[in-house]
Amino acid sequence: MSIAKRLVFSVVANTTRAIISFTTGMIVARGLGPEQYGVFSFLLASLIAITSLFDMGSSSAFFSFISKRIRSQKFFMHYAYWLLLQFLLFVIIILVITPDKWLHIIWEGESRQLILIAFIAVFFQQKIWGAIAQIGESQRLTTKVQILGVLIAFVHFVLISLLLWQDRLSIDLIYYLIIFEFIVAVIVARLTFPLEFSDENTTFNQTLREYWVFCKPLIPYAWLGLIMSFADTWLLQHFGGAVEQAYYAVASQVAGISLIFTSSVIRVLWKEVAEANENNNKERITYIYKRINRILFMFGASITGFLLPWTEEIILLLLGDKYIEGVLVMSLMMLYPIHQSLGQINGSMYYALELTRPYVLIGMVNMSISIIAIYFMLAPVDSTIPGLGLGSVGLGLKMVILQFVGVNFSIWWLSRKQGWSFDFNYQLIGIGLFVLLGFVSYQVVNMLISDVVHVLIRGSVSGLLYFSLTIVIFYKGPWLIGMNGNKIKAYLNTCINLIFKKSN
Repeated sequence: MSIAKRLVFSVVANTTRAIISFTTGMIVARGLGPEQYGVFSFLLASLIAITSLFDMGSSSAFFSFISKRIRSQKFFMHYAYWLLLQFLLFVIIILVITPDKWLHIIWEGESRQLILIAFIAVFFQQKIWGAIAQIGESQRLTTKVQILGVLIAFVHFVLISLLLWQDRLSIDLIYYLIIFEFIVAVIVARLTFPLEFSDENTTFNQTLREYWVFCKPLIPYAWLGLIMSFADTWLLQHFGGAVEQAYYAVASQVAGISLIFTSSVIRVLWKEVAEANENNNKERITYIYKRINRILFMFGASITGFLLPWTEEIILLLLGDKYIEGVLVMSLMMLYPIHQSLGQINGSMYYALELTRPYVLIGMVNMSISIIAIYFMLAPVDSTIPGLGLGSVGLGLKMVILQFVGVNFSIWWLSRKQGWSFDFNYQLIGIGLFVLLGFVSYQVVNMLISDVVHVLIRGSVSGLLYFSLTIVIFYKGPWLIGMNGNKIKAYLNTCINLIFKKSN
């Protein structure tokens, strides 16, 4: 399947999965309530952070290696053994090594059993399924990977809905469901993915050396990343409490809508760039990066621009007035995915081009600043070392500001390394233009249509106006998405021809 077809299918499948997962997330948040949902989110976020301690960049190395060329079955088994070792180490740490006192401090009084269940769920969801998806994408099995991903999301939605209907929704049962779903998914993938393996004789020592060269600079980066991610989650839980954690978690989910397109193409981009780099095809690397960078940024900015004015209405519609105090942090987090998409693209570029050392150095500086900043954002004003006591709003501010600065520095360095020009103007113009357009369409619709009309109707009218104007903007200013007028016209003609061909 060509890269264009894989991208289109990936976008459609990821959008479908994102809608299902988002709906499920809102059901869980509403069903558990802010207090319990905050605990659920705290365990999830903290354990995702901790898995990076054991990973040490090996998952990124694995995908880069299998994307460059077909590898032997033994090579894949070596990585499977490494995953098993990570899993067993953490289980032993939770069950045997860690004293009750430490466990109480680290996870704010949650039980050992719940922590273990949450870890197993996170490990299967993030590590095991992540490896399966990477293997599929490396062999251009995008269709099978995405279809199975959609099925997992749908099954999870159905089972969560059943638990809510029977009034049995609880934190531990949700984690048990996740474990069950991904065990089944792994079995299905193994039986249905037509994988290819090379005949090369891969020894364990060769594999180890290959990983060591790639991962050596990533090890301190992974450890510092653990400290940063865990500090964000733990300090918010410690100083703000479970309710503030819930506000931030919900805001992150809603804001994540803007990342649908990015998550759809990131592995496809990584695969193609890694292969082009292996073949020393610099022109293809430049073309893929420049085009996708602009398109993903503008896509995220346009989604954020539309959603931002409707923040309060979104909370009331999806979650009820229990979460209304989270309106400010959600507004802030709406801005976060715009540059998060650029961060993910550039991260995959650094990995695919095997520029791990500079990527690590840049990341470690950003994370060091982040760890210091988050304390002062969250610590109460009357602490021994006083902070601002801003709760989830402080975490949102930190995320948006440092993301903007850090991502642009990484883009500048990569552009300098590859001999590309560093263009910053499109970011300021794109964000300003779409946020302004969003508020204008919001005000126009709410002036013309009474607020007694259901918010979905008003939102739909506003969306029609907003995205119609967005299409006009891209047509009149194609440079915003890295194209010219002729390229835009060619794409439009292709779409028109496909429509009329199907209708005939």
